[in-house]
Amino acid sequence: MKNFILMLSLLFAVVNNASAHAWRTLTIATTEYPPYTSTEMEHNGYINHIISEAFLRVGVKVEYQTMSWEDAVASAKDGRYDAVSYANFTRVYNVDFWQSEPITSESLVFTASEELPLDQWESLQQLEQYKIGVTKGYAYTDELFAFFKQVPNTVTVDTDKDGLNAVIANEIQLFPIDELTAWYLLERDFTTFDRDEIKMLRPFISTVTTHLLIPRSSEDSQLILALFNKGLRVLAMEGKLDRYKTLLREGYYQHPDKPVNFDRR
Repeated sequence: MKNFILMLSLLFAVVNNASAHAWRTLTIATTEYPPYTSTEMEHNGYINHIISEAFLRVGVKVEYQTMSWEDAVASAKDGRYDAVSYANFTRVYNVDFWQSEPITSESLVFTASEELPLDQWESLQQLEQYKIGVTKGYAYTDELFAFFKQVPNTVTVDTDKDGLNAVIANEIQLFPIDELTAWYLLERDFTTFDRDEIKMLRPFISTVTTHLLIPRSSEDSQLILALFNKGLRVLAMEGKLDRYKTLLREGYYQHPDKPVNFDRR
């Protein structure tokens, strides 16, 4: 441990003097989860932009490989990737990963068909009677993870877009999803008629923090974690995190061939 701390201190001293010159390249597994992560978007999406810039502040270059969430987690655990971008904080990941300091805070909601006679909910137990879709491999939150394990009426879908389609087709009655992702996908990939068929229940399921996952199996895992956390704090002090959030709200990161009018949000 003393050697690790000494190495880290020396490395930070070097990085502080030469952060513009990358001394290492990391490969991060990511997913198609617009507008947060997508290799088809500006800077690979909003959260990947933050991750890239945070590492750049400590002299580390990042490359992304896109795959399904399940493959991203499994491949990183097997040592094929240096990290996974990104996950909401849940304790279930602590077994195999270090979770970074929070990158952003986002809101999870339940989407439902407009025909469902439910606009607000008070407890998860109230929702046990409904058929609920869940995206393959997602843990969501600790509370939702436990709830879905005990409720028989869950249907697994491959992607969030599939889940929204299932709600519209009345194949499922509820589908949990990040609020902005739901809005973005509906605006980008669905018709006005389809959008009118879906609603978001209130209140939010929860406000969640997002994190970079670094596999504990990597011998450099604690170094990578420390470097990222340091770079993230530098970005915050520079005011860049607020700036990137503004860019997100202005539609900067969206797919150039599938523009979405963020003024409608």
